Amino acid sequence: MEYLWGLVARRLEISERDISRRIPVWGAEDGWLRSPEVAVQREKVLADLESVDTPYWRLKTLMDAWCSLWFWPVQSAALLDGTHEVYRRVAELEATAVPEAEAADDVLMAWEADALPGFAAGPEQMSLTRENVERRRAGRRKEQVKGRDRAVVALAELDDWLDFAESLLGRRDVPEDSLISEFERLDELERFEDALPDLMGMEGAHHLEERYPWAGVARDVARRQGFFHWELEFAQVFARGGFDVQVGNPPWVQPHWHENQVLAELEPWFMLAEKPSAAEWRLRKQELMEAVGHGYFLGELATNAGVSTVLSSPATYPLLAGTKTDLYRAFMDQVWRHATLHGSTGLIHPDTHFGGVREGAIRAAAYRHLRVHAHFVNSANWAFEDLNRSAEFGMHIYGTSQEPNFMHLSELRGADVLPASLSHNGNGPTPGIKHEGSWDIRPHRERVVHVNSTLLASWHTLMSSEGGAAQTPLLHPVLVSEQGAIEALASYPRRLATYNPLITTGYDEGAAQKQGLIRWGNQEVSSLKDVILQGPHFASALPFSKEPRIPCRSNRDWDPLAPTQLPEGYIPVTNYVWATDEATYTAAQSNWNDKPPTSHFRLAWRRMIPFDSSRCLHAALIPPGPAHIDGVSSMALADNRLTTLNAGFWAALPLDYLLRITGRRHLQVSEARKMPAPDPKHPLAPALLLRTLRLNALTNHYAQLWEELFDPQWEGYEGWANTNWSNLKPLAANLNSTWRYTTPLRTEHERRAALVELDALVAAWLGITADQLATIFKSRYPQLYDYESVTYFDANGRKIAGDFNTYGHGQTKQDYLDLLAHLEDPEGTPPPVGYQAPFYKADRESEMRAAHAHFQARLDAEIAAGRWSPPQSS
Repeated sequence: MEYLWGLVARRLEISERDISRRIPVWGAEDGWLRSPEVAVQREKVLADLESVDTPYWRLKTLMDAWCSLWFWPVQSAALLDGTHEVYRRVAELEATAVPEAEAADDVLMAWEADALPGFAAGPEQMSLTRENVERRRAGRRKEQVKGRDRAVVALAELDDWLDFAESLLGRRDVPEDSLISEFERLDELERFEDALPDLMGMEGAHHLEERYPWAGVARDVARRQGFFHWELEFAQVFARGGFDVQVGNPPWVQPHWHENQVLAELEPWFMLAEKPSAAEWRLRKQELMEAVGHGYFLGELATNAGVSTVLSSPATYPLLAGTKTDLYRAFMDQVWRHATLHGSTGLIHPDTHFGGVREGAIRAAAYRHLRVHAHFVNSANWAFEDLNRSAEFGMHIYGTSQEPNFMHLSELRGADVLPASLSHNGNGPTPGIKHEGSWDIRPHRERVVHVNSTLLASWHTLMSSEGGAAQTPLLHPVLVSEQGAIEALASYPRRLATYNPLITTGYDEGAAQKQGLIRWGNQEVSSLKDVILQGPHFASALPFSKEPRIPCRSNRDWDPLAPTQLPEGYIPVTNYVWATDEATYTAAQSNWNDKPPTSHFRLAWRRMIPFDSSRCLHAALIPPGPAHIDGVSSMALADNRLTTLNAGFWAALPLDYLLRITGRRHLQVSEARKMPAPDPKHPLAPALLLRTLRLNALTNHYAQLWEELFDPQWEGYEGWANTNWSNLKPLAANLNSTWRYTTPLRTEHERRAALVELDALVAAWLGITADQLATIFKSRYPQLYDYESVTYFDANGRKIAGDFNTYGHGQTKQDYLDLLAHLEDPEGTPPPVGYQAPFYKADRESEMRAAHAHFQARLDAEIAAGRWSPPQSS
């Protein structure tokens, strides 16, 4: 095989020279460009290369046959395992054949050409005689081969494949005096190639499909699939060591099986019908298969299965084994193999391999090959019109494998940002994601993160991922200065798993309905135990955020709730209700120390983590009673105080940032256990507990919890951390152990103030500085930054905002326009109807800085007094 490949490489080298043209280049020395005296037509060169029986044809036929086995049509399986009729007929004929000396020309078998897959299409009568067999056995060597070859050969075992390979490539060693490099002209090489079958004992092409009946099917499969053999098609390149430069945009395709799309190629109904029943679907499919046959359908199925199997096989793509199959990943692996020692490759493709539990091997290989990585977002379709606006992709410059050492830029929304940032001098204001209401495309050196083994080790500490630092998932900091916050989160020693939380994923939304446990009800209920929560029911530190309308036809049919208007004993409308008796319904829940989860106060969170929103982590403290579907998870810890403290942590911006920077789009149980967790003895625990309870305990269902956790020292010690808040009542005044309607924070202004202070409190707790907190806010929260730049609060705590996505309760667009007019002329223009001056303008960065300074000072004082020692990272 290597010898034949060398001949192909030599032919391609000579061909490249012979099809080139003499092109004078000004200033170049004579002869710098290889060129022949007389150029040959490209078409002739290609025809001679691909001609039957040439070394190229023989190698391609063998490689095509191997590849076709991955895509083999199931209806032709008998040709492989030897159970097809052709093998039986030959065996019977050989068993009854007369001795060779008496009937040398006896016909062993005869058939029409189309009786076997892959034979000639015309109605040609064909036969196989003993003379044919003997002639093929000797090949064109004109010498007798000892023993007798099989007349027809299946492909049931390795020896069968070796027989086929020998028939194609020859049974005899290469002549020692045949030096490939001595050929300088195509006509010389052609004469040598013509003599090769006799020299090497190769079987003629016209006999292959007679002796190997499955070879015709292999040929047809190869023609349909269009197999491309890089090492053969570019043999002359690989003979020199590979490609110096490779550039491309490989397919972003996952070979999933979409039966409706396959069937729709024959009958559009399968894509156009709106929610047909399963019975109607099956009937339509049966009618279609009876009308057109199963050939097309099985062919498409074989193609899909073949692609998936090839991409996931350790034999073909070891780096992809066990991962989610995607064609772009196969191209990554190929270009790394095809590059020369000093070659460079540029590819545009998705970055999904930088995350995921099973992608460790290909991720580690990518780190070793990368030189530059730029992460882009297709916002406003600036890059691709036919791609989703939130779609993400990367530009990758690869080299040969080395220790990880590459430049990494994230959240880019313009091609020019990349080169301009790489050459930036580092002066000027640092960018973020948004700037002056538009996507921030300002270049800056701060965008360029230098990733090496040390940085990956730091990120691995944060991620706690399998496979060590070399395989850690890639983080996407917008600025270098975010690394301080990342290291603080990574070094924080206490994780939720430390407390062995009880966690439930709730009722599986689909399976529980099939099992008769829950059903769609979309109704009001009389008790919390009848409620089955969905994600929209709650938001960050807000257990009653929305409720579904009646009827509720889509995820848009939900109405927001105002805490100022909630009844004391509020119970939300529920879409799902019980479909069985209480005992069966409860028994299907998890068992938490012989009690169901619904008997506990719990921290509930939405499993989906949407990075394109103002906050992506939505978690709230829920009371005993309601269950939930699996779009929500919930947990309880050893005691209610610890559960509540964790609810405060989960409502804060640093933990939200942790999910964004690590790319956790679904907060599963295993990932939740890795989240930072508070120490209940921490000096800031009372401040965290007070704010968390006043944000979550909105109804009398929390009265027991409030009484249990109330701290009489709050009133004399806990106040607002930011002394610049206006129009707010004291944080801890007039509170006692009895829950009242005024106990929770209800106005929009005071609730936002408490949330801002939680952001600062948890940041100080985790060791994140005020500057680092401001950096991650400006770099990672463009929607929140935009919303709050046009947000005000009146004297009664009502919010009035300029962005419709964050309007205050009961606000209209005209209210904001009236507010702007009032602010421009306070004396001459009254405030909007229903609002009372003076107005407070939101400024989250300054508010967080003020609160952070307060909490940091308290913590420093405790440390200085020897009452607290910061925990050491493990």
